[in-house]
Amino acid sequence: MEKLYAGLDIHSDILYGTVLTQDGTVYAEKKFPNRKKALQTFFNGISSAQVKIAMEACGLWRGVYTQLTALGYDVVLSNPVQTHAIARGKKTDKVDARILADLLRTGYLPEVYIPPDDVLQLRDIARHRVRLVRLRTQIQCKVKGYLHRSGISFPQGWKKENLEFFKETDPQIADFISIIETTTERIRRVEKEIKSIAHHKSLALLLQTVPGIAAFSSIMILGEIGTIKRFPDPKHLVSYAGLCPGICQSSQKSYPVPKKACNTWLKWIMYMCSGRAAQINKRYMKHFYKKQRKCGYPIARRSTARKMLTDVWHMLDREEAYNPS
Repeated sequence: MEKLYAGLDIHSDILYGTVLTQDGTVYAEKKFPNRKKALQTFFNGISSAQVKIAMEACGLWRGVYTQLTALGYDVVLSNPVQTHAIARGKKTDKVDARILADLLRTGYLPEVYIPPDDVLQLRDIARHRVRLVRLRTQIQCKVKGYLHRSGISFPQGWKKENLEFFKETDPQIADFISIIETTTERIRRVEKEIKSIAHHKSLALLLQTVPGIAAFSSIMILGEIGTIKRFPDPKHLVSYAGLCPGICQSSQKSYPVPKKACNTWLKWIMYMCSGRAAQINKRYMKHFYKKQRKCGYPIARRSTARKMLTDVWHMLDREEAYNPS
């Protein structure tokens, strides 16, 4: 049975598929709707044991991945930034699908980690809570803008009595207040669910021994990391979170550059935790102020987050509670 390699370029409405043989000959190539039946038709006659499929890790990957794995196909995800760097010069759906299949065939595909279902559930609920809070913040900013437009001073805080005052001020503001109240109710429900998960998950309880990490942050950290075994040392985890700068070197000159290809969710939650840790823990506080005197506030926060994430790696790797020594 000849081994085949497929590349799928994914869009919300269409898919472009290319299947190559071992020597790079095009076996099949077609543009078709992003529907389960059309996907099955494209791979009709190709057994799951015969083909390996590659797609980019974009925002649409999970639906197509679920359909293909349910049919028994072996599917891998490609790092889109690195794939585009390799295929730089011409970009069409046909080229993207062909490049994915070709990189898979030659063994040069920059694969990324595919989390199992239990890790995806942790990611989903933690990110959902963050998105709800950010949505509420956006609406609160709208309310402030409407108050300023009307020349009304904003009373500090979003207490119940203040919300009632806002409702009486303007019927348009009352609409926004209703959204805020509904969103707050949903946030509380999600937070209650997160606390329940964290209470029954041993690794989450382990992470909560770190100063600055509570139930929500422990679940988010676990969801973004997945299994700690995929990071051979703390440096790889820190790099994955983007908490260390990249470097550009030419001859005798070198300078740091921002690291954009990283897990921004893990970077954000560690940055948030570092602020609290620097307030309540002497070890992190000492590190923070030492860096702040030398490099300034932003670098001190990032350095503290990096130190915390290094501790997290050792804790998860050894499955031991936080030890300040």
